[in-house]
Amino acid sequence: MNDLKTKFQFLIMKLSILLIVINVLIFFYSLTNFPYYIEKYGFIPSSFLSGEYYRIFTSIFLHGSIWHLLYNMLALFFLGSAIETKIKSWQYMLVYLIGGILANLVMLIPIFASPDSIGVGASGAISALIGLGTFFSPGKFVLFPTIIPVPFVVAGAIFFLGQSVNLFTKSYIAYPVHLAGMIIGSLFGLKWSEDKGKKVFIFLLTLVMIMLLPYLIRFIIWLSS
Repeated sequence: MNDLKTKFQFLIMKLSILLIVINVLIFFYSLTNFPYYIEKYGFIPSSFLSGEYYRIFTSIFLHGSIWHLLYNMLALFFLGSAIETKIKSWQYMLVYLIGGILANLVMLIPIFASPDSIGVGASGAISALIGLGTFFSPGKFVLFPTIIPVPFVVAGAIFFLGQSVNLFTKSYIAYPVHLAGMIIGSLFGLKWSEDKGKKVFIFLLTLVMIMLLPYLIRFIIWLSS
């Protein structure tokens, strides 16, 4: 009986896997009438402001292509699973859903999106998990977005810089949504963690080191030449 209970608890803790399955199933179901589901349930600022508030939730479970889905689900698997082992299930789901929902609101700002643009994808929610892990469990090693394991704070800093640099870039990638999601997740991570000031300092120091790295490499090459 205890073994059965342990196995059941193990299964319900795998929220990352559950979310991946849900996203994959919804994607393939949406292929039955892809344009309809994207336009009906994607986040369109003008439609949202007209009263179709459900879009702010449904859009985070839709994806624009198989590659869009694949990239997000890989990120969710590596990053989500890493932070899931460190926090309670309700905290994980709260950050995922609140991060994904609120990050969409950035699209209401005209400089980031036109009123009739369509936003879909779980990336805002996943970005919130990145922010959560960056401050709640900065030393936990993760395998994304780098190809080698790095501490969560390094992964978070790389992600933050990548989104910030491209914030005003016109692209199908929703950089503002990603950045907003990470900020939301970071706030939760700081709220639930100890040594807040220390963790913020480590994150800022990591940002500076990453930005100085190219110059340091050039300096080392110059010294050795």
